[in-house]
Order: sequence, then structure tokens, then C-alpha cells
Amino acid sequence: MVVTAVGPNFATRHNPRTTMTSPPDLHQRLARTLITAMNTAGTPARLISVSTASMGPGDAAMSAGPRLLFRFFRTVAVPNLGRVGQDLRAMEEELAASGLDWYALRPVKLTDGPLTGNVQASDRFAMKPISRADVAWHILALAEDPAPRQQRTPVITTGASRKSSPPAPAENPARPGPETAPRNKHPAPSRQWVTVAARSPPCPADAD
Repeated sequence: MVVTAVGPNFATRHNPRTTMTSPPDLHQRLARTLITAMNTAGTPARLISVSTASMGPGDAAMSAGPRLLFRFFRTVAVPNLGRVGQDLRAMEEELAASGLDWYALRPVKLTDGPLTGNVQASDRFAMKPISRADVAWHILALAEDPAPRQQRTPVITTGASRKSSPPAPAENPARPGPETAPRNKHPAPSRQWVTVAARSPPCPADAD
């Protein structure tokens, strides 16, 4: 099990309006390194990463209005967000071609809010925030669930009201739509973990 939540560095922390000091292809290069290492190991493994729903990779899930809004924001208002989005799109392409059991979670707007344990994962775009604590909680829930998921690049947001419930496994497909994560208390004892984490990718909220 490999979890990566690495994000770019800027001259001022969490401020993409300032100079980006990390490599522009940070996420793609890291994905290539992890994929090579995991394939070389020769054992089945899962790779979970954090991507974005608002900086490019999630455009296909948006309607025309949000797509134009975010495109303007990342190309005109804060070009660094567009550069990070291109890198995350390249990362997802590397993962898709890897042959691994991989997932790239796509938050729309990250906050420093509290943990709710109520996360909605969907193939549809929703203009809703999610706390960094809930992203971490969802990563753990996904890591502890041995069943593969149908959605490789879900848009994740804080759910409406109820606690998360287990999703349908890939072997028994359900209708496309929102998917919620199970909350398991203990990880599988036989699973080995490797975590690569510096900071999560920025979202438009970080440029407010």
C-alpha cells in the first residue's frame, strides 16, 4: 500500500500567487518513480494519490459554467494553478497506464475544517468543499478496504448528512453515481504501508 499526498512548494506557503519553487513536473516524476518501484516488487499493490477536481483533471465532469470559471481562474488569475493542474493530469495518465490498483482522489476545494467522517465520492462535479482531515480519513478508508472500487478518480466532497456507507465492489457493479467510503476501525494486518506526504496539492481556495 502506497499513499502519496505530495504537493508543490511556493515562495509563500499555500499561496500559489507567489513563485513556485518545486519542479513543474513534481507529481508526474513521483508517479513514475513509485510505479517503477511497485512494479519491480512484483506483488499486488494499491497506490492512492491526491489530485484535483478544479485545476484541469476534473474538467470532463463539469458543466460548461464551472469549467469556464475554473479555466479562467487557473490560466489568467493564478497561472500557477494551471501548471499544477497540468502536472496532476500527467500524473493521472501515468497511473492509468501503470497496471496497478490505483486511485487519484479529486477534491474541489480544501479547507482546514474538522473531521466529519462523512465523505461523498462521485463521478459528478459538485461545488462543495472538503476538509483536509476528511480527505485523510477517506484515504484511510480506501486503503483499508480490500475490494477494488469502480471509480479511479472520484470527486470527493463532504457529504450532506449521513455517515458514509460501504460502496458496491467492482465485481458487482452498481449504477453510476455517488460512492461513499466505509469506515473501518483497523487496517488489514497483512497490508504493508508506504506513505509519501509533504502537503496536499493547492486548490483555488488557497489563492483566496
